[in-house]
Amino acid sequence: MEKFYQQTTEDTLQHFESDRQQGLSGKTASQRLEKYGENTIQQQESHSVWALLWDNVNNLIVYLLIAAALLSFAMGETIEGVAVLIAVVIAVMTGFITELRAQKSIDSLQDMIYTTAKVIRDGEVTEIESAHIVPGDILVLEEGDAIAADARLLESSNFASIESALTGESEAVDKDAKEIYDDEIPLGDRRNVVYAGTAATRGNAYAVVTETAMETEVGKISDMLTGDKKRRTPLDIELDKLGKAIIIAALFAAVAVLIAGLLTDQPFVEMIHISIILAVAAIPEAMPAVSTITLSRGMRIMAEHKALVKSLSAVETLGATSIIASDKTGTLTENQMTVAEIILSDGSTYTVSGNGYEPEGKFYDADEQEINAKETQALHQMIRNGALCTTASLRENDGQYEILGDPTDGAFVVLGKKEGIDRQTAESEGLQKIAEMPFDSDNKFMVTVYEGEQRTLIIKGAPDVLIELAHDDNERRKELEDYNSTLASHGQRVIAVGRIDDYQGGTEEADLREALQHIEIQGFAGIVDPPRTDVKEAVKVAQEAGIRVKMITGDHPQTASMIAKEIGLKDYDKTMTGKEIDDAVGQPDFNERIEEVAVFARVSPENKLQLVDALREEGDIVSMTGDGVNDAPALNGADIGIAMGIRGTEVAKESSDMILTDDRFGTIVDAIKEGRIIFDNIKKYVSFLFSCNMVEIVTIFLSVIFLMPIPIQPLHILFLNLVIDIAPAMALAFEPAEDDIMKRQPRSKEDSLVNKRFLGRIILSGVVIGLVAFGFFSYLMYTNHELQYAQTATFTFMAVAQLMHIFNVRKSSGFGLDKSFLKNKVLVGAMLLSVGLQLSAVYVPVMNQILGTMLIQAGTWGIIFIAAAISTLVVMGLKKAFQLK
Repeated sequence: MEKFYQQTTEDTLQHFESDRQQGLSGKTASQRLEKYGENTIQQQESHSVWALLWDNVNNLIVYLLIAAALLSFAMGETIEGVAVLIAVVIAVMTGFITELRAQKSIDSLQDMIYTTAKVIRDGEVTEIESAHIVPGDILVLEEGDAIAADARLLESSNFASIESALTGESEAVDKDAKEIYDDEIPLGDRRNVVYAGTAATRGNAYAVVTETAMETEVGKISDMLTGDKKRRTPLDIELDKLGKAIIIAALFAAVAVLIAGLLTDQPFVEMIHISIILAVAAIPEAMPAVSTITLSRGMRIMAEHKALVKSLSAVETLGATSIIASDKTGTLTENQMTVAEIILSDGSTYTVSGNGYEPEGKFYDADEQEINAKETQALHQMIRNGALCTTASLRENDGQYEILGDPTDGAFVVLGKKEGIDRQTAESEGLQKIAEMPFDSDNKFMVTVYEGEQRTLIIKGAPDVLIELAHDDNERRKELEDYNSTLASHGQRVIAVGRIDDYQGGTEEADLREALQHIEIQGFAGIVDPPRTDVKEAVKVAQEAGIRVKMITGDHPQTASMIAKEIGLKDYDKTMTGKEIDDAVGQPDFNERIEEVAVFARVSPENKLQLVDALREEGDIVSMTGDGVNDAPALNGADIGIAMGIRGTEVAKESSDMILTDDRFGTIVDAIKEGRIIFDNIKKYVSFLFSCNMVEIVTIFLSVIFLMPIPIQPLHILFLNLVIDIAPAMALAFEPAEDDIMKRQPRSKEDSLVNKRFLGRIILSGVVIGLVAFGFFSYLMYTNHELQYAQTATFTFMAVAQLMHIFNVRKSSGFGLDKSFLKNKVLVGAMLLSVGLQLSAVYVPVMNQILGTMLIQAGTWGIIFIAAAISTLVVMGLKKAFQLK
């Protein structure tokens, strides 16, 4: 592939058979349009509605539920079959609707290519649709123009462009057509080319188009996004494993009972019937509905905390995050250039507070004492002159401030407003600008002359240039250079401000240049892109939770490392550049090296994606944050892509899984905490539902082994699974965070839903309660109670014991019957509801007829509660003894 930034303008024009003065002919342009196609970003094919629906139907749990429904209908249990199908519809439609809303990732990239552009065709400047631009076209670029294609500059005059959408960096990039590079250099350092999707912020230029459509840098990013986003999430994997466990449990129980029955000479048809009952009992019909409700509630809670999550599974995946790979600019920092420190020419040092472009802040001296800048004449004069020597302006829009013009000028505009100095106000009050020499990338300074009570010449620009112009003696020059170095060593961009009071010279450029030999340097301003106010605390909380935070930026490594140190990042001194990444990709130790590094600097969009892929290959769950087009591939490739909602580009938002509506890094940590709570609660209700199912399986299995009648009827199983258990299971979704939730390490594979401890806890609970249930049923039969009464009492015991089992489930350690129980009012209400429903099953005549139940005597109730309490306490003791958290 041609690298036009390494070629001369003549060679580039020759390559495209174009001419600076004449441009392309209309005929040639038409031929090339036919050859290369329109200058548009290809749209990713969206999944059809039917494909999305099938994705949600094609799920193991759904198949199991459908099978359970068919079995229910085959057994003549119409109510059960209908109830199970309703659960299927809820599970499928909820996922389908949410995914249907999240189908726009590539569409917004088209907005990066603007509708019109000025080109030279047949020797005349003409405006055409940007879609009709072809390689070889000569672009005519002026301040404020959107750039519609990648191009090699031919001529430039004080030209600069904002490339933050591609590089993530907020400073305007000075461009120079005369530059030529021998070596390969990063995108952000190529001063002789411009890119589609960026904008001219100063000056004017001519450029020959080198790439259009998908060949542009924006197009390459689009190409990175065309693959289907998501691999399976941790929750998808867990539920898949859970589904397989359900199949195994159901088949094992059914086959074991069938074999046991045949070995004991039980009627074959009856054994088949019992086997089907057990298979139905093994499937927790309520689980998809409860899962959907839990995740939907988590989605709502996150939205209340300013985090919009696009998919249900992403809600839980956040809780598994082990690494936050964060873009620096606009995510960890404000993406708003701000004067943070000032050193006057006499060595006096001052710091300035404030947040980004918001014109509020205070001034402090070297002793950190707040001062009134207006009362410090030298400081006041420097701030005033810096603010007057600008062309940018500050604008407020719905409480958000933005700079129109050069960001560095913007930093001085905001600095002035913090002291009550406003260029427009000063000019309206009689101060008149009578001359200006705009900033030029060759000169590296800007000059203005104002007429008031006296004429004042102001200069603002690169410190080394102004120091040289000042012609001070060597000792004085060394002093000023030290001040400059001090600010630079703090990771700041340094701008010097100088003046000539009572200026008597002319206003032509030659006069101004001659006068510059007599300037007096007033001081130096250190400009930073400051860390966001909430970041340091959020990073601390994340790291305490075992989550590693990695910074990704287009900055210089030293600057990035200093910011990383300021926000409290561990291993902030371990850095790696984009070039080093390019050199290391493919090497055996690449992934390990990426794991060790905390700060990645001068990286490209492709580098960001490589980092995310490397971390995921090492088994990490990666949340990637960003706000620019350059972040979109990595956002798309991460387990969780997190975009900034206020400052983020549409491409970033639509490539992400979550959007922060307040742009706070701290919101990410809040969302991770909520994700952890959700996973905890999923474990609780899954444990509860499966334990309850295990009770039914164990009780029925024992009755077959010991040649006893079936302790409960099929409709009793349905009533327990879909009526008694579902409300408390749903209420477990409302359990508050346990105290150590953000002190734990990110969960490992051993902490998955289906592991030895999880299965051990379910089996232990189910066996204990099941043994007690079988013992209770046997006692009733032994004491000559009729079968229907014994079945009703056993059915009721199971309901009560399963409700009491909630107290062994709602705390990962300890017993759940404490004062925190009353805080979950939904759970309290759910348990009362379930008790009421069970009483109706026993005492309401119509329910007696439907379920085949009968009234229970008071003495039996006493035995039920004692037996349920004993089983609950035994489970608690064994859980503690075997450390089954």
